Amino acid sequence: MYLISLNFSYGQTEGSKKPKLVIGIVVDQMRAEQLYRYETKYSEDGFKRILRDGFNYKNTQYNYTPTVTAAGHSSIYTGTTPAIHGVIGNSWYNRYNEKHTSSVKDTTVVLIGSKNQNNIGASPKQLLTTTISDQLRMSTNFRSKVISVSLKDRGAVLPGGHLANAAYWYDIETSPGYFVSSSYYMNELPKWVSKFNKLEKSSKYLDTVWNTLYPIESYTESYGDNNKYEVVLGDNNPTFPYDFNKLREKYRKRNIEYLMLGFSPAGNTLLTEFAMDAVKNEKLGSDEETDMLTISYSVTDKAGHIFGPNSVEIEDIYLRLDLEISKLLKFLDKEIGKGEYTLFLTSDHGAVPIASYLNDIKVPTGVARIARYKNQLSKYLSTKYGEGSWIQNFEDDQLYLNRTAILEKGLQLESMQQDAVNFLVNLKGISGALASHHLQTSQYNSGLKKLVQNGYHQKRSGDVLLTFDAGLVQDDDSEIEVSSVKGTIHGSGYSYDTHVPLLWFGNGITHGESVRKVSPIDISSTLTMILNLQLPSGNSGYPLKELFK
Repeated sequence: MYLISLNFSYGQTEGSKKPKLVIGIVVDQMRAEQLYRYETKYSEDGFKRILRDGFNYKNTQYNYTPTVTAAGHSSIYTGTTPAIHGVIGNSWYNRYNEKHTSSVKDTTVVLIGSKNQNNIGASPKQLLTTTISDQLRMSTNFRSKVISVSLKDRGAVLPGGHLANAAYWYDIETSPGYFVSSSYYMNELPKWVSKFNKLEKSSKYLDTVWNTLYPIESYTESYGDNNKYEVVLGDNNPTFPYDFNKLREKYRKRNIEYLMLGFSPAGNTLLTEFAMDAVKNEKLGSDEETDMLTISYSVTDKAGHIFGPNSVEIEDIYLRLDLEISKLLKFLDKEIGKGEYTLFLTSDHGAVPIASYLNDIKVPTGVARIARYKNQLSKYLSTKYGEGSWIQNFEDDQLYLNRTAILEKGLQLESMQQDAVNFLVNLKGISGALASHHLQTSQYNSGLKKLVQNGYHQKRSGDVLLTFDAGLVQDDDSEIEVSSVKGTIHGSGYSYDTHVPLLWFGNGITHGESVRKVSPIDISSTLTMILNLQLPSGNSGYPLKELFK
């Protein structure tokens, strides 16, 4: 009832009208601070323009774990958490068939546009609720168009929802690197996509040398270029310049040379150009019905994992992404018209600084040794309950007990869950453990327990869910030392993973900022009120009231 009353009491600025086009931008693995950390080097027409003319929610934080790409994109566009929309990770263990389930891979469909036509395709079938894009399509009796683009399949499929006209992503296994789709959406690529692919821009962008945009000595917001924290891509130190021509041969042998665009700033350029082609060729925003374009920039995530959030490489990628945002805004001004489109920009998660770097600067860190935890717990359970395969699966923060064996032995599942919790919580690096029966019967209102509960899905999640100490990274290698860790991860409920940007810009948006704590799941509620739609079926977010004053 509360959300319905908001629909009547709030309205856009007097005289405003519905936008012709809604653009949702997700910058994969963007921490909120990255809006400001490199601000002095940003252009006036990219991030700064949105900050100057739009509305900025400075305290936007995810309200669940795990903070990963598929869960983030799903939550933004469904307006709810994994507990309801069901996408609890990029993939997850399925206790019913003892296999892993992908968030988007779908064996019932095939890739369209790939040279390997029988390759497994992708679909949104694992998404259990509707998205804001679905609601837009249904509300206009399918006259509105929804197009979703990304380098990642999950970055395109999940925002598009169940009813997108098309979702396109980048196929690293197709030489020379094409945008593809799935038979879920179409039987063949539109002519404009085939034409774009035939330009073979991927190859042209890999026939380049990546050097810093500005003199490297000016990158004082980052640690030194030559350091021990980053993954080495070639045979030398992880330093500029990166000659992709030389790197290509190494990756070509593994048939993944086009994967390199995933950590090159040119990957963002390629996606921007493809997105602009989509607007023109699909005639988005050209009639009385509001259309939607979702763009997910993935390079920041791939490069973030390799180089870490404090690297010169990441700084340079953001400076160049700023120029892509500027180019996109200028294009939209011309193609759709100033004040005719509404845009939001956010991220699906942040990232923890590289553990070896944190160790060197004396910030608490460490390695959560998952394989070791599994072995220790297995021995404990066998000692208490007798020899047996009591653990069905254990990886990352999820433990699945062997429920069949427990039932056959006449044991109580809840008792074994609690024994596992009591044992695991005493191991080094584990800050908390919650049994699924507690997550189903108790209501947690604050802290990490609340975030875990919001990410828990009764059919898909494990029997015990873990949280780790702040600053830790998870690794299956039980022997790796924190000083040897290279690259970084994300997924926790700590602010380095949950605190992301949220900017609004364009039609009906006035300048301002708020430090009120909000969540990315509030985005779909807000768009629902702007566009006068039905809320997505699982919606649990709230409209961002500052945008309606």
